[in-house]
Amino acid sequence: MNELRKNAGMTLKELGDATNLSQGFLSKFERGQTTIAVDSLVQIAIALGTTIDQLLSKDTVEPESQPAKIVHRSYEDTVLYTENNFVHYQISDNYANMDIFPKKTVLFPTQKSDHNALFAHKGQEFVYVLEGILTLKVEGETYDLFPGDTAHFRSDVRHIWYNNTNRNTVILTFHTPNIFSDGNPDKKFQLSHINEHIYED
Repeated sequence: MNELRKNAGMTLKELGDATNLSQGFLSKFERGQTTIAVDSLVQIAIALGTTIDQLLSKDTVEPESQPAKIVHRSYEDTVLYTENNFVHYQISDNYANMDIFPKKTVLFPTQKSDHNALFAHKGQEFVYVLEGILTLKVEGETYDLFPGDTAHFRSDVRHIWYNNTNRNTVILTFHTPNIFSDGNPDKKFQLSHINEHIYED
């Protein structure tokens, strides 16, 4: 992380301000003196404009000399972050330079009491169901999506998606704006809300 941070021209204090992590904690993590939660690792990767794999790699290279990785293999999937009953997986190694934010999400069964809140945030969403049944609420309409079904909508329309069955549901989602993109002006704001699934104006 030390090399990536210096390549990004950031001090420990600046990285701490961007990730809401203490300077002391970041210093210990750089020196390998402490462990770190996945959510915190995601925050650091976003702030440095890199991936979790690159952050943990011992063989870092200068950003200018690192070619974009086009193909991502299924066995390379890593946990991006977790929230409530969801686990989100990294399915691309080229987030920083792209406009679209793709991820795979596993939704565990939820209680009906969890389905009441609707969220709105900037951008658009495209959802593709791989396994199970996904329930999608968009404003006053409720839809059940089965494997192979898709949904495409503006994210500033109040919505929520969840798993209302007793088995896991797996989906692919494609979001704009890309919260990992170096060109995203709302990157820091969206990072602070990454575990809330809500980026309201």
